[in-house]
Amino acid sequence: MAGSKAKPQRQLFGKPLGIGLIIIQKSVAAVFFGAAAVALLVLHAKGITHPAQRLFAGELLEDPHDRLGRLLINLVPVISKSALLGLALGSFVYFVLEAIEAGGLLLGQSWVEVLIVVETALFLPFEAFELHRHFTWLKVATMAINLIILAYLIRRYIDKRHDRLASKRQ
Repeated sequence: MAGSKAKPQRQLFGKPLGIGLIIIQKSVAAVFFGAAAVALLVLHAKGITHPAQRLFAGELLEDPHDRLGRLLINLVPVISKSALLGLALGSFVYFVLEAIEAGGLLLGQSWVEVLIVVETALFLPFEAFELHRHFTWLKVATMAINLIILAYLIRRYIDKRHDRLASKRQ
């Protein structure tokens, strides 16, 4: 229509708001997984296979009936050194993936959006299984965020494709 103006799109980091929010989510995830990888490698290197017991040992010596200390010790399972190493490597892989995705989105690499769609779609069945197996609100929130990201990126891809086809017709 002649004379109509397109509504200005909100932006974050010079990108559409949705992409900017995904950059933040991916960056936070990268920091989390990077920190987890480092912490797990430190535990592995020091041979600490029951970190909560080690952390609260002094507290329990002072008060053997400390309910909070005992609760925390029982919540964190004993884990083998090989499992610590496996978790550290898995966390490192996730750190790299999330950092690549955040950086790629920040640099405007369109292939990263496809990578995120594929990655998110592949993990949804596992998230659903975990949610079914043991319900927590954190799992619900994580799955909801991933579904929103997936829907947003698919919609964005469809819109871009329609725009390309329309421009070819002109």
